[in-house]
Amino acid sequence: MSQFITSRDSSSVPLHADADPTRRSEHGVLPLPPLERPRGLVSRLLFRAMRRRYGRVPTAFGVVYARAPALVWMTLGFVMASRWLRIGPELSHLLRFALASRAGCTFCADLTLAEAMRAHIGRERFARVRDFEDAECFDERARAALAYAAIVHETLRVPDDAFARLRRSFDEREIVEIVWLCAVERYFNGMALPLRIGSDELAPTT
Repeated sequence: MSQFITSRDSSSVPLHADADPTRRSEHGVLPLPPLERPRGLVSRLLFRAMRRRYGRVPTAFGVVYARAPALVWMTLGFVMASRWLRIGPELSHLLRFALASRAGCTFCADLTLAEAMRAHIGRERFARVRDFEDAECFDERARAALAYAAIVHETLRVPDDAFARLRRSFDEREIVEIVWLCAVERYFNGMALPLRIGSDELAPTT
């Protein structure tokens, strides 16, 4: 009986022997600790790919995808779609990092920065995303997109002048891409933060 959690309205659910119930991050004790040995083929293949890419499995993969492997396909769809965005990888990484940083999602910010470093995108602009309006390392195109990200972090009721500013630097397809990318990043933040998944320190410090 000690190997199961039971409830009156659900079936017995086996505890995972490889999960550390005391696993903590900077956000507190994880309500669902990461699993080190997933059972499904998709999850095992994903873990192998992550170890090759990062040298370890990012915590969110052990927490989320090891338990719900079907979600892997949706995430892969997001990743593949983002590679075809006309706004380009540099601005995409900046927008994702800016939103994750504002939300306090250290896992997402660290993972995005790690991917940016792999793409040989300089670290300087990521350190200045909060003061993008005054930082000389941003042009008006980047400032307009980051201003939109700052607004949607606060409210989803975006004022007309924010879109007017975007139109001066982007075409309609690119504006849709910016809106979509910010929505996707908010989705990932909304998964990691409630589960208290913190930074894995994947991004190099220098």
